[in-house]
Amino acid sequence: MTHTPAALGAEAVSPVVCGMVRLIAPRKVDRVEPDHRLVGDLGFHSLVLAELGYNLEDLYGLRVLTPEETMKLERVRDVVEFVRTEVADGRAQLPPDDEVAALFARYGADAPTA
Repeated sequence: MTHTPAALGAEAVSPVVCGMVRLIAPRKVDRVEPDHRLVGDLGFHSLVLAELGYNLEDLYGLRVLTPEETMKLERVRDVVEFVRTEVADGRAQLPPDDEVAALFARYGADAPTA
């Protein structure tokens, strides 16, 4: 299978999003799975959801979501797919490695690797 730069970039989204979810989730887990529900499984509430949103907006240059769009992001895979789509469609960009590392360092953690 041939990987285009866009496909390779999309693959880079998942470890960063999952890493950020794991880092700030109120209910700690060893590994964040795509099927984990943000609220039900990981204990997210409005303030933590906002923190996740702000971090991802800053990191990827994402647009601000409407409340209706936000309500559709129930599972980790929903967030990953949203960010992937925004990057693939050119509405967001992949962050440089140093920005990812700096964001994770603010939380006292190492940035995830792909």
